[in-house]
Amino acid sequence: MTTSKIDNIEIRQLTEDILLVHQKKPPFYFSCSDGIIILPKKRRNNSTIVLDLNVEPHLIDKLDDIYGPVTNYICSHGHMDHIAHVHQWETIGAKIHAPLPEHANLLDLRNFYEVFGFFEEIDFSVINKFAKKNGYKACQDVIPFKPGHIFKFEELIIETIPLLGHSKAHVGFLVPEERLFHISCLGFDKIRPEKDGFGPWYGFKESSIEQYLIDITQAELTFLERANFLTSSHSYIVKSPDKAPFNYMREKIANNQELVDNAIESHNLTNKSMDTINHLLNLNLFFPKRKMEGYLLEIYNFWESQIIRKHVERSEFLNY
Repeated sequence: MTTSKIDNIEIRQLTEDILLVHQKKPPFYFSCSDGIIILPKKRRNNSTIVLDLNVEPHLIDKLDDIYGPVTNYICSHGHMDHIAHVHQWETIGAKIHAPLPEHANLLDLRNFYEVFGFFEEIDFSVINKFAKKNGYKACQDVIPFKPGHIFKFEELIIETIPLLGHSKAHVGFLVPEERLFHISCLGFDKIRPEKDGFGPWYGFKESSIEQYLIDITQAELTFLERANFLTSSHSYIVKSPDKAPFNYMREKIANNQELVDNAIESHNLTNKSMDTINHLLNLNLFFPKRKMEGYLLEIYNFWESQIIRKHVERSEFLNY
């Protein structure tokens, strides 16, 4: 099969009929995520299935024209970079599937606002501006599934693998027959081997570093035992038995802990109080917030405070 050229889209061929698709220049940082197109194959699936490919609507139309019709679309979780443009897959006729409870985020922005705890600290108008910037529009109908559900489309099997450190609904996708494992937003975010990234993202109250470490180990075992290819929402393609993605994610978490611990020591902080978290937040340890203003500053403060809180709770340098 020869892949087609589409402006602003990079298509990487994993197998004869499975593609990894990447939007080169998203309109905004949280607008898009890479995903998988599974083309029809004789005695396997009769129509095209898409996994977690969140790109701009006009690009969805072009992909459908070339590789469609797309009958089913499966979303990995309810963060903005995975839900902003899913409505367009529904518009072209695909059934939309998304994991409980974050499937509701695709139906109404207020669910996104509430399920991740924004409402506790941020006015809805802030999230509304954020969603508008990312091009979010609601879907009309979403079919929910529990993380761990196994999909079967004709003879095509797709296992959803719970990776819940990132969010309560977050799943990866394993296609056993094709030995493909897509880990979604677990935290491997290197677009090239020599490039660095942020790593695992745990900027919500429901996120868990401990669960993340469990997930990374589980994902590593799944990849080494059951897959030849590893892909994610924001990375290059990895071939088994390369352990680099998992070492990278563990190192990022460890480095983040060291960053917080060093700041605690150098500023003579003594306890795990909110004052300590706020003091560390003002140091801009993770994000260059001095350059931010308005709704973005509020959102980044929200995210960073949650990241810091998790490392403060794990710090051996502080008392309760």
